[in-house]
Amino acid sequence: MRFKRASGSFWGLFAVAGFAILINSCSQQEVTQMASDPAVTISTVPSRIAITIDDLPYVMPSKTKPADGLQYAKTINMALRKHGIIATGFAIGQQINAETIPALQAFADAGHTIGNHSWSHPDYGTLTSAQFLEETRRTDQILDEWNDGPRYYRFPFLREGETEDTKAAATQILTELGYQNVPVTIDNDEWKFNADYLDAIEGSDTNAAAEIARQYVAHMQERTAHFQTLAREKLGGDVDHILLIHLNRINADHLATLLDWYAAQGWTFITVDVALTDPVYSRPDLYAGSRGLSQIERVIGRKSE
Repeated sequence: MRFKRASGSFWGLFAVAGFAILINSCSQQEVTQMASDPAVTISTVPSRIAITIDDLPYVMPSKTKPADGLQYAKTINMALRKHGIIATGFAIGQQINAETIPALQAFADAGHTIGNHSWSHPDYGTLTSAQFLEETRRTDQILDEWNDGPRYYRFPFLREGETEDTKAAATQILTELGYQNVPVTIDNDEWKFNADYLDAIEGSDTNAAAEIARQYVAHMQERTAHFQTLAREKLGGDVDHILLIHLNRINADHLATLLDWYAAQGWTFITVDVALTDPVYSRPDLYAGSRGLSQIERVIGRKSE
């Protein structure tokens, strides 16, 4: 597998209680149900959090059967509905077609908001201003029937510009198109876990799939605690957080477990529009560079590495 585990001490500290995954013999719905028990391993101070989901209609449509992609969306909707969550998803324009629209529509029909995640998911650092405008406008046009409320944008890879000039150019374009950028406070490597989870499933390695799932939940808990602590230490208090995940298989199977953990910790689920009223999202962005960073790191002025 491509994913490399952290040290044994790390996972000894943050290991999640095991749950059975019978990938080959069970339907996805049955797998989701088996993973539904909350796994509380890290303590956090209760705060508020908005859930955002990237890469709609679903991750890797070229390698995913449309029926599976639709089921991912429906299962994630179920996990969100259990906690009364209205999420915001960000769609990649070129991935919206006759085969994938049912998944996108299912997400919208559940009451969630759909935002713009560019046309082809490029690194903004590789684009001219004109190309960025075209990427954003093309997806804006295809999302027209779903854009009947707030217009939100999410930078691919969270890369918002490598210089102050390119950052300003993107801001101007988004403003002219009527979009508000939606940063992230709780950044993570969830997408890496999904890639290895799919490899394990494809290889019928149920033990590996179960281990990756445990590591995924533990990773998301640790990232939540990390960025909450960073905000409290560097900004003088907690913030309304925005979490980044993707519409993919690992979340279809295990998002319910993660959301149950937040609920057990006493967190309150809010919408993106409410979260964005927190002052942390209007503070000056002190970072310009090639990295995709948490909003907390941006406003405290994290240096490029």
